[in-house]
Amino acid sequence: MTEQVKIKLMPGGRMPEKKTAGAAAYDCYARVDYLLWMFPGEKGIKIPLGFAIELPEGYHAEILLRSSMGIKTGLRVSNGTGLIDSDYRGEVNIILDNVRNAMERRTGMEGIADGDRIAQMLIVKDPDVELVQAEKLSETERGAGGFGSTGLNDVAED
Repeated sequence: MTEQVKIKLMPGGRMPEKKTAGAAAYDCYARVDYLLWMFPGEKGIKIPLGFAIELPEGYHAEILLRSSMGIKTGLRVSNGTGLIDSDYRGEVNIILDNVRNAMERRTGMEGIADGDRIAQMLIVKDPDVELVQAEKLSETERGAGGFGSTGLNDVAED
């Protein structure tokens, strides 16, 4: 049985859509009343995506920046990934930072217009797990090593 996801469009909003048969995520469009300029270094700008969503219980949506935005602009998602829980019913937004500085191309300003495809929405089934408090964890070869620790021994010696 295919799960249904209900989408409520806001005034001027557009339906998220997959552009190809092999697409994993749905393209989402900016819903802004005017050309929104983001100045170099500006952070935490909330861009509405023009829809609210009703996800089935046991699912969540992840809001990601489109890969082309990462190449063509200095815009980045402020919190890495937007997470939409199944019980949220407000308008879905993406929160962006402009990581360019004023000396970069085009003075570093980035503009977002109404209807621009700026985000992707990935719908994910939540894992069914139980968290259990433990005094000790099992041993592994890696142990507590992190932050690049597995690559330290891969460097060739001269």
